[in-house]
Amino acid sequence: MLQRLADSLSADDVIACGNKWVRQFVPFFTAPERRQGGCWHRLFFAQVEYCDNLIFPRRAALDELGERLLDNNRDIGKPHKLTVIFGRRINRRDQGKLQTEIQDLHLGNPVMRSYYKNGFAKHYVRDHDVLRFETATNDVKADYGINKAVENLAPLREKLQGITEPYQNVQQDILETFLDGGELRKLGEPTLRTNGKRIPGLKIDRPRQLALMHSLVRFSHVAAADTFTTKEVHIEAAAALGVPPEKYSLASVRYELSKLRAKGLVEKLPHSRRYRLLPNGYRICLVFLKLFAKIYAPLTAGLLHPYRGDRLLLAERLSQLDRLYQAVVTAVTTWPLR
Repeated sequence: MLQRLADSLSADDVIACGNKWVRQFVPFFTAPERRQGGCWHRLFFAQVEYCDNLIFPRRAALDELGERLLDNNRDIGKPHKLTVIFGRRINRRDQGKLQTEIQDLHLGNPVMRSYYKNGFAKHYVRDHDVLRFETATNDVKADYGINKAVENLAPLREKLQGITEPYQNVQQDILETFLDGGELRKLGEPTLRTNGKRIPGLKIDRPRQLALMHSLVRFSHVAAADTFTTKEVHIEAAAALGVPPEKYSLASVRYELSKLRAKGLVEKLPHSRRYRLLPNGYRICLVFLKLFAKIYAPLTAGLLHPYRGDRLLLAERLSQLDRLYQAVVTAVTTWPLR
């Protein structure tokens, strides 16, 4: 209810309230003199703040989350993160602060601020059980390209909201916690249909299955409302597999597709030869592709056929991803057998 009331506040409401106080504090002209001389005042934005509050039922949970946010998001002030938050490309010509600071204002809880030009986005704990994400600026024209007149309240509020939400989204990896409930194992198990037919499950290392998944997540299907026919994905799947189409038949595509349908990731449109990739189907396809290409395959290669030249590289010359790979490989090879 409070949020709906706040969203209903319009520029006319702000102007009416502002003019009430102008008449009280600036009584230089009477109402007839104002009408006769055409003298009036206009209201402009000086400093603007927009916030989003997350209310927690328990202070202990809020304290734990706040500590994780502060510990894990110090790099949020890097240019690529600021570009996402403020929706503006960061380059060498940008002036002012482009960084993130953690400030202890002796208020019981530190404040984390990410600066951009004349404004910033920040989060902090307020009123014991509220985690507040706030966007503020001292110059809406320079920062957001919106004129300072109060009549521009609607586009300014939309712009500030468009900053606050990405500010939370770039921290989503900290705000979310996933626990294994056996979902991956269930995807790998066979599916038994009501008619008694047994359909194999999904495996992380099946080349033909991964090739089909690769073809399904291509952008070309978006224009078709995520729908496709087996003929449309056949060529793309064969290309992803690295073989000519005759080596990856339509029958093989339909077989792999039946596995996705059995798990509820793809559905067949009624009275049609077209299929639709469902939202969870799109996400699971990406998970399988990324797990295989970014984790399983590289780590297996590092264990079975390590490249000798890698051992000669200095640690500071390795990328962060390579250092993580090497750490995992070292942990796996040195872990004691039981």
